[in-house]
Amino acid sequence: MNDLTNDEIILAGLGEVGRARGRGGRVSRVRNAVKNEIGASRFRRHFLERVHKLPRQLQQDLIRGKAQISDAPYYATNELKGTRSELIKLSTSEKLGMTNIDNGKLNKDRFLTLSGIRLLFDKESIEGCFTDPFPADLLNGEWELELNGQKVFEKQPIRKFFDGFYGYNTTKPFGLYILNNPKIINPQTPIEFNVNLPNEVKGFLKVFLEGTSVYSF
Repeated sequence: MNDLTNDEIILAGLGEVGRARGRGGRVSRVRNAVKNEIGASRFRRHFLERVHKLPRQLQQDLIRGKAQISDAPYYATNELKGTRSELIKLSTSEKLGMTNIDNGKLNKDRFLTLSGIRLLFDKESIEGCFTDPFPADLLNGEWELELNGQKVFEKQPIRKFFDGFYGYNTTKPFGLYILNNPKIINPQTPIEFNVNLPNEVKGFLKVFLEGTSVYSF
């Protein structure tokens, strides 16, 4: 079984896979698909560029229309405690409003192309609106992301989430850091997201793992 070609990747991403009638029908479809992808969102391009890294069976399921592509904001919420806090933990079960990551892992059939991380702060409640500005000691902290016990992002400045909040980049969603090096997270891979602060901060954090999810039916 061969990997997807570039044309098939684009077709799979557009959901236009099928039998074309008449000579040149499929070629025409490919060309139109390519044109439509020129203006694709950054997250969508991240996914399409990495389809070849998915299992071959899943690639073929995309071609046959047996797999689903969707936006995938996974999230977790926790209280800041001391100078180190764990937002995504292997010991935390899925709970509506708190986290949709069950025990720190994606569902067994879900693959995620992680394109961005969003971090929000609420000074009052774990059930708050999470629209509060970051206090100085939070801005001066660091974050890290571990996949399967390996640190894939280490000693990253929390300040990067804050840049653009107030008019510096009006097209940047509140609290979003777009990854220069997107990662593919496989099903059931243990995920941990931690923050380290120079001084204790009272409040609550909500983290989102944003990108594109794909899974077979």
